[in-house]
Amino acid sequence: MATAIEDTVPEVSEDIDPEDLAEVVDELRTMNSDDWSTVAENGVANAARLEFAFSAPNEEVATALLEGVRDDLGYAATASEPQGELDDWTIRGTTSEVSITRDGLAEWVRRLAAYGLDQDGCVLDGWAVLID
Repeated sequence: MATAIEDTVPEVSEDIDPEDLAEVVDELRTMNSDDWSTVAENGVANAARLEFAFSAPNEEVATALLEGVRDDLGYAATASEPQGELDDWTIRGTTSEVSITRDGLAEWVRRLAAYGLDQDGCVLDGWAVLID
């Protein structure tokens, strides 16, 4: 059986402001096109991969987050520079194959958002289930 998705990200650090984290998670719930129903409707709860994206304020922070996502979390990831003057750096990644429950998905989103915030304030911009 695949690893539970919430077990692929460390617990939320005590250094994270709970209000900041709640704000990011609430925004993701509102803005993200995928949610638990996407997993359930596609029957992929036992074996799925998810993609995600963070924004980072500059190259140094983006590089540190990229290395952490690869080394600490074991996810595949890339970074890209801003496309315009007002854009941020973007770090895109993909989990390995994981198992997902409703509660586990919610906890993964919370932990992943906290992981980004702990990396000099990077923001988790969204995530999606990869459907073959």
